[in-house]
Amino acid sequence: MRIEQTIAELERIAAREVGRGSEALAVPAAGGLLAAARSLAGPGAPDAAVFTGFFIPGAEPPAAETDGPLGAAQIAAALRLLGGRCRLVTDEPCAPVVQAAVDAAAPGLPVDVAPLRRYDEWAATALPRYAHLTHLIACERVGPGMDGRPRNMRGEDIGAHTAPLDQLYTAGSAFRIGIGDGGNELGMGRLPAELVGRVVASGERIRCVVGADALLVGGTSNWAAAAIVGALALLRPEVPELRTLLQPAWSYDLLSSIVRAGAVDGVRRRPTLSVDGLDWPAYAEPLTRIADLVAATR
Repeated sequence: MRIEQTIAELERIAAREVGRGSEALAVPAAGGLLAAARSLAGPGAPDAAVFTGFFIPGAEPPAAETDGPLGAAQIAAALRLLGGRCRLVTDEPCAPVVQAAVDAAAPGLPVDVAPLRRYDEWAATALPRYAHLTHLIACERVGPGMDGRPRNMRGEDIGAHTAPLDQLYTAGSAFRIGIGDGGNELGMGRLPAELVGRVVASGERIRCVVGADALLVGGTSNWAAAAIVGALALLRPEVPELRTLLQPAWSYDLLSSIVRAGAVDGVRRRPTLSVDGLDWPAYAEPLTRIADLVAATR
């Protein structure tokens, strides 16, 4: 199997349907994984920022969800193995979980934390730095809808708990990669509004209007992040350490770390070793398929 065909299969595995329309949403996004991986693996080391953190105010206790920070840290660790530079970006409500993900997966990696109050002042200082990055990557980061408000899968406005990081995500001329699973994440503006409205519950209301140069749709966003790392491992075989990041045990350890830090399942809205309502065995199956497919490709 040619590498391009294998990467296309990774894209299909990551988009496995879990009940939110991911397979239908992935159709117009096809090819996004190859485009994203080629851009990151190309000549010159990437200098990237990865935006993540989706706060669940209705959880008990309220916290960032398990989908997103895990995949963001996985991508950041991969870029560091490629000799690139990377920082994670989140906001205050999600910071404990995102910091825990970095501490477990990529110690020492910088984490930029946007305040909810005096955000404009903070963003004005940060903007020049972001405008000069090569890549801006969003992994399960909520973005604004048609009315400018960020909404969760239930259609609830979570703007009171969410900094408008889309302002940094759209800065400069960086190659923008979006990763999402429900239509309301940064990058999903690349999809036709009619499709999101038809496939996703409350899709017209929650659809993020911010697009991306390359979009990856996952059944969970973490699966799509793993697919990026798998594609990078195929394109850069001289860095075998990338394949270590694909092992399900690596993700299990990281999931355990962020749950200890307070991360909650976004569907169940409580701290559990699960992602989007999927217990570990079901969640790990696509991860295993991605790792096995990459291992079988030489």
